[in-house]
Amino acid sequence: MESLLKALQARKLDRIAAAYAVVGWLLVQAASIALPAFDLPAWSLRAFIIFVAAGFPATLLIAWFAAPHLPGHEGQPHPQAARRLAALAVVAGVFVLSAGEAAYWLADTRTATVAIAQAAPTPLPQAASIAVLPFDNMSGDATKAYFSDGISDEILNDLANVQSMRVAARASSFAFRSRNQDIKSVARTLAVRTILQGSVRESGQHIRVTAQLVNAADGYVIWSSSFDRDLTDVLSIQEEIARAITSALTHKLLPEDPKTKANRPIAMNAEAYRAYLEGQYALGPRTAEGNAKALELFKKVVKLQPDFAEGYAALGRAYINVAEDKPLDKTLMPAAAAALKRALELAPDNLSALASHLDLSLHLLDWTSAGIDAQRMQKINPNSAIVLHEMFRYYQLMGFPQQALDAARGAAQLDPLSIVDRLNIASAQMHMALYGDAMASAQDALALHRDQPYIQSMLCSAYAHSGRAEDARRIAIEFEKNKDAGDASGCRFDIAVGSGKRAEAELIMDRLAAKFPNGDLSATDLGDNYAAAGAYSKALVWLNRANDLREFALFTIPYDKAIAAEFFELPGWKTLWQKPLPRAWQAAHDDLAADLNDQRTGG
Repeated sequence: MESLLKALQARKLDRIAAAYAVVGWLLVQAASIALPAFDLPAWSLRAFIIFVAAGFPATLLIAWFAAPHLPGHEGQPHPQAARRLAALAVVAGVFVLSAGEAAYWLADTRTATVAIAQAAPTPLPQAASIAVLPFDNMSGDATKAYFSDGISDEILNDLANVQSMRVAARASSFAFRSRNQDIKSVARTLAVRTILQGSVRESGQHIRVTAQLVNAADGYVIWSSSFDRDLTDVLSIQEEIARAITSALTHKLLPEDPKTKANRPIAMNAEAYRAYLEGQYALGPRTAEGNAKALELFKKVVKLQPDFAEGYAALGRAYINVAEDKPLDKTLMPAAAAALKRALELAPDNLSALASHLDLSLHLLDWTSAGIDAQRMQKINPNSAIVLHEMFRYYQLMGFPQQALDAARGAAQLDPLSIVDRLNIASAQMHMALYGDAMASAQDALALHRDQPYIQSMLCSAYAHSGRAEDARRIAIEFEKNKDAGDASGCRFDIAVGSGKRAEAELIMDRLAAKFPNGDLSATDLGDNYAAAGAYSKALVWLNRANDLREFALFTIPYDKAIAAEFFELPGWKTLWQKPLPRAWQAAHDDLAADLNDQRTGG
């Protein structure tokens, strides 16, 4: 070690290393200024740094081998100097070539990366994209969570009406309830650039709302504010927050509809608003009990606040939900129609009211009204999760499975944690006989909720039609273990059809048909399944019955690829399709087909 130190000192390598480091640093600093001035690409500076770094060990080697004297040989040339100088030249050449190759690789990789990025850019969330997380309940009463949730939900709905904004849907954004969530992670999951957080403290007639808009990329607050008002001013608070956020993200004020503003309540009855938010909270899970509770609450809302459009829209939705639970009560759908009519008189562009009215029109087989509702919704905001969700159903029932699939995919992008939209995608793919795709979509839904039987049923059907009968059987066995007789039978039916065992499939369907109308399948379901099993005469009996019962799902049958084309050539089918309801549907379908063709061709 002592002799090595003496050799280093004799060759002055310590001084050479220090001098090289200083000179190299100065050269890099100068290059960082000079290279951009000549418009050279960014990689050129990196290449220069590589050369400087590679030169450091080369310089030390030169100093070591080129030294003319060694300790103990003062005044005498080194006997192997010539050979060492030759070796030195080779080593220096290797360093230069290595540095050159590294610089070339860097430039080539950089160029290739840019080319790939230009050819297939990674989609980024648009600048005006936002997720509204559920506001914190600061009232000290856990039972008032409906109030803080409701405030954030109403702000979300206001923002969703702005075409230039991409707003994550409620089901996904409300999944991130805890304030301990990492903002960047939430934004990545929901594909948004900004997050709105807040809190609500409600006490008697007073309300305090705080809100802050956060840039997810760096965690900085873009906008924040707090509002201390009487509860009667709650609608104004929501509007102020929505307008401020829209202005911050789009540099435009939230557009106002003069007609809607003129009919909007100046002051909100506090009791009515509490009942409205509580009703929305009860309506969310879509249970029979929740629907019934919500219906009574919304009746109270419109009685206390008769000029509140959102109250009438919610009342109409509740009537439709209860009517689905009680199909024999023929008073519910007319009551829904009256409530939604009033909502749209007060606010013609209320998306919630239009969506419910479209649903009502489909239930009533009023294809003309459904088409008008669909056009109005798309005009207001074609990129709203509410609009896309309803357009899926509209296109599916009007016989346009590809458009239905596109709408379901769009809704799933805005609501990535929604099981419903994933299942809608799978349903459309099954309808189009895209069984492999349907399998993947059902598996995506299963990843979100592993205990949902309907997802397992969809996956069983996809497996069965994809030739994976053993996988389908495993699901059927699991259903049987859990005593889910209906799901197990449906799964066994799909396996039989997928395996070409039509007689077995028909027997399974006979057992399920014997339970009608108290079983799980509608007349349309039974007719559809009998047709898929090749039992055409039984299929026609049930499809005619579906027509008599005015089941709107009947009109998905002509475009179900699981049914052989020969079925639609049968005289019995053609006779059915000449009845008044199918004729009216076919005319509406053809009109929509012409409209869609005009949109594609610019006609």
